[in-house]
Amino acid sequence: MRTQSALSALVAGIASVLFVLGPVADAGAVTRTASATQAVAVEAQGSVSAQSSRKLYDYRLYVKPNNARVIGVAWKPSLAIKELHNCFNCTFPVKGAPKKYPTENQKLNLKACAAYFVCKNAPVRYHKGGISNGWYFTAEQGHFDGKGSKVYFQYYSEKNTHYLKLHVWAYVTHPSVPDSLNKRFARDKWQDFAHKMGVKLWCKTYGGC
Repeated sequence: MRTQSALSALVAGIASVLFVLGPVADAGAVTRTASATQAVAVEAQGSVSAQSSRKLYDYRLYVKPNNARVIGVAWKPSLAIKELHNCFNCTFPVKGAPKKYPTENQKLNLKACAAYFVCKNAPVRYHKGGISNGWYFTAEQGHFDGKGSKVYFQYYSEKNTHYLKLHVWAYVTHPSVPDSLNKRFARDKWQDFAHKMGVKLWCKTYGGC
């Protein structure tokens, strides 16, 4: 009887050990599977990130005539949009811009030209996109920033002074121009845009057009 009891205890002990070891082994398998899944997810995320756009620049510029005595002018943002509707390329300073204000999804065969690099094709499509007093362009195939790149434009009033400002920000996908030159071109071009609009609004407000 004692021998049988001892044998039963031994079998029960072995079963207990196997019961404990079983879940541990399974947990290890689950851990390895989770790690492998996480690695795949991270790799996929990196791939997606590499294919997505990245922010290249973000400029906020005063809309005013080129006069050192004028810090800013408290024009309403809607006045700038009204001028663009009257004549888009009278102030928008990129070659190929139409005189008539663009319509939704209209393609514009723009060309970016600067003294420090030859003209680059910059075909885009216009979108209103629910932007108050603004719009954005989406780059088409052949654009030097890469298809799917976007540049946003919005006129707004500075919070404390109510001076009119132009906010321009852009995302690029596969730019063919070095970032330093790209940002320099954009800064110069959008500063010119703000200046041209400032001159136009100034003469409309105070005369001398």
